[in-house]
Amino acid sequence: MGHDGGGGTSDQHRQLAVDANNSAWELLDGRELSADDADDLLQRAYAAAYHWRRATGTTDVNAARASWLTSRAHVVLGHGELALHHAERCGVSVEQAGEAAEDFDHGFFHEARARALASLGRFDEARSEYDAAVAVEIGDDEDRSIFQSDLSSDPWFGLDRT
Repeated sequence: MGHDGGGGTSDQHRQLAVDANNSAWELLDGRELSADDADDLLQRAYAAAYHWRRATGTTDVNAARASWLTSRAHVVLGHGELALHHAERCGVSVEQAGEAAEDFDHGFFHEARARALASLGRFDEARSEYDAAVAVEIGDDEDRSIFQSDLSSDPWFGLDRT
């Protein structure tokens, strides 16, 4: 097994990426986050992105999902500019992934961008991105249900979604 210069084997990085990603969701359940929780959330999201970058067989899809998670962490903390930056990085990775990206990856990119723009008070742009997210056709029933549930959850920063 080769060493990748990142402090572990690329197989270890894959497992650590999955663990960090899953643990970030423990803090994204809608609860009010303390300052310590906020730091912990960001550290988990960035750890996931760090390890995905170094993991065995990592793809642009993994990069897109890591950027989406980092964007979500920032948006729930009210860090609009950073949320938008990572949402846009998600979009670049989804585009680079081409047909390897799932239909829901496209939807989540638009959702992340919509939330970030809404957090910045850029409601016209946010509404356009929200509409683009809603317009993505997601073929799998379970994936569509997860996506629609996410779209219905806060924060939306007062964006009119009707």
